[in-house]
Amino acid sequence: MGPPFVARVRASLNTPPWAGFLSFLFPGLGQASAGSRARGAIVAIPVLAVLGAFALTLIFEPGSLAGLTQDQGWLTRLLILNLILFAYHLWAVLDAYALAGGPRPDKLGLMESHKWATVVGIGILVACTIGVHAAAAEVDLSWQHALDCRTAAVPCGYDISYPQCGRPFPAGADFGIVGANHGIDFKPNPCLGPGDGPPELTWAGGARAQFYANTGNPGHDLSSRWPDGQVSPRPCDTAAVPGSDTADCAYDYGWNAAADSYSSAVSAYVFLGLASQGATSTPSPNTWWLDVEITNSWQTDVTLNVADLSGAVAYLQSVNAAGIGFYSTQYQWNQITGGTSVFSAYPSWVAGARSAGQAVASCGAKGFTGGRVALAQYPAGGFDANYLC
Repeated sequence: MGPPFVARVRASLNTPPWAGFLSFLFPGLGQASAGSRARGAIVAIPVLAVLGAFALTLIFEPGSLAGLTQDQGWLTRLLILNLILFAYHLWAVLDAYALAGGPRPDKLGLMESHKWATVVGIGILVACTIGVHAAAAEVDLSWQHALDCRTAAVPCGYDISYPQCGRPFPAGADFGIVGANHGIDFKPNPCLGPGDGPPELTWAGGARAQFYANTGNPGHDLSSRWPDGQVSPRPCDTAAVPGSDTADCAYDYGWNAAADSYSSAVSAYVFLGLASQGATSTPSPNTWWLDVEITNSWQTDVTLNVADLSGAVAYLQSVNAAGIGFYSTQYQWNQITGGTSVFSAYPSWVAGARSAGQAVASCGAKGFTGGRVALAQYPAGGFDANYLC
């Protein structure tokens, strides 16, 4: 007959991984669990001091905490404090583990195979400790960036499109990017100029606005706008060059889609009185971003998709765009273009960051086009914000 249940539970809790886990939850608990209550009390003092100071501030001067969040120097000191607490927290976990009888590193080679479970356990605790403090550091850095943005220390940009029609726009933007389409090519954004609520083009800076245009390559069978019979800029399904699903046809489709998006922008400028009636170009050259996403229709042959995007780029070059780039993620770019480097001379506007900190980190990587990262998008205040790399 085995030992009583309570005894088995106590035995399972009286282990190095359990002691380490307790000190992970609150430094000092593991030491006390391992039988050294005095040591545990000493280890807990730093955390208790920090928590006590925070509690007293919250009770007697709650308004000061809100003010500190607007203080860049305080946020930097908080980041340093987090680094110190990380070192202290990690030591507390390892100290509790060793105090409870964990094997010394120089004895690991003599351990029985089943005891490697304890090493795995402490490895998990160390990883969790690193994760907690890394997350705290990321929040701090993200807040610092947001504060920089509000105080104009760094350019603060946003992008909007048809989902924001008739709704509030981001405030305090140093630059704005506005969608020319209603989610797909050949369908204009109804709020670019006319439409419900304020014109989005005005918010984006008028003549200084940047645009993004949806792209796609549905092919002959799925598109009512396929360029059959078009002879320029390339021949598509003509008597001399038959065939609909060709690279030349895809090129023409991309050219035409970009031309349609550009025409929507010109029409919006005319509506706002920033371009004369009958104008065929925007008041001044704008930067254009080509939105490449799997939510739109694409051919399974990635070479045709590359041809389509080449046509779009060629059209924007023909109207002397101030700049041309691509918006996507590495995964979507790989799926649609096969990861081509044909456009490596053009910058990437990277989507997918979950915070300003991640957006900043994205700037240090190579863009999905193979070129530099110019912008990194991240969510902020219910909008899509963009970090200028």
